[in-house]
Amino acid sequence: MAALTSRLAARLSELSHAQLLEIAVAGCEAFPEDASRAEATLAEHKPLANKFVEGVLLSRDLVPHILESLQLEDGAAAAVCSMWTEGWKATSDGRRRLTRVAFKLPRELLIKLNDMAAIPGDEEQLVVSSGHTVHILDRSMRTVASFRGDEHVMKGITADERSIYATRDSVDSVARHTYDGSEVNTYEDPYYYAGHCPVLAPGGLLFCVCYGEEADEQQDEIMALDAKSLQLCYRFGKSLLKGASGLAVVGEELFVCDTKNDRLQVFSLAGEHRRSITGEWKRPVGLCLVKDRLYLVESCVDDEYGPCKDNLACGRRICVLSLQGKTLQVYPVEDAAAEGIRFSGTPIYFDCKLLVSYVYRDRSRARSAIVALRGA
Repeated sequence: MAALTSRLAARLSELSHAQLLEIAVAGCEAFPEDASRAEATLAEHKPLANKFVEGVLLSRDLVPHILESLQLEDGAAAAVCSMWTEGWKATSDGRRRLTRVAFKLPRELLIKLNDMAAIPGDEEQLVVSSGHTVHILDRSMRTVASFRGDEHVMKGITADERSIYATRDSVDSVARHTYDGSEVNTYEDPYYYAGHCPVLAPGGLLFCVCYGEEADEQQDEIMALDAKSLQLCYRFGKSLLKGASGLAVVGEELFVCDTKNDRLQVFSLAGEHRRSITGEWKRPVGLCLVKDRLYLVESCVDDEYGPCKDNLACGRRICVLSLQGKTLQVYPVEDAAAEGIRFSGTPIYFDCKLLVSYVYRDRSRARSAIVALRGA
């Protein structure tokens, strides 16, 4: 057998690249197991770029990818393709409707789940704050790094390619960490409960919610910090916000969940108030931008911190909004049998999925879980 293999290798070495290619293709077409082995070898030695995996292989609609490569020199072909393009645009909303997909976060991270964030880039990773610890996971949900915040509970988090920003709940401050957990800078306000709901923005800014005294919730503000030094740049929004929470950067604007006023407040990145947005939803508490849509989660408590009485759907749905605030879709809780199930926290976009945490009661115990949605 070894002699036969050697003779075959010697004969193949005399063939041209084109001839070898022809033999390989014919073999793969004749034997499916050889085709699978070839795919595995290609994936190992020449993996597809992330943009092709996400943009093409996982796409629901390949028409735009086909149209992009066509050379429309023929008038009839151009007319047909323009009809395809119009049809694709006209049916875009239907294809982008949220549908649930499989996703499983390690169970031990769900016990004390606080917040999640995505690290951008080709090697996209998920950051999970669970209790006192921050975990970094790859797309397969394998923990690649973690660090503990000493005595501090690590609450709201956001991240970029170099740093992780985490709110330290016990001292109401925000800290910048490297991926190995080294603390680089900290901001702690002597007068306010500062550093909540952090979000990064263009121009090297980090926006956070700054809560006033409980007796005067109209003192809530947004503060802009230098993302590197965490030094305060400016504040804005006082008297406009009551129970401020989730933030989302949309182009050159900052959208703020004005929870107890049942609206979104829109500011320029310099802090100038632009407009207010209201809708069918109530008590917005979490907000995420994906492409040209906003995904909004409602709070499930009223002003007395009890169940939301005036809108029983609060906390049990995700509202999909246009940038102007028009409701495009309402995604409800699917498991109606789960006791007390409520969406919570800020949605994030990771691995082409919209991830939203929720809480529910299981045998009289409160538990956390994650729902993953495609179509964002």
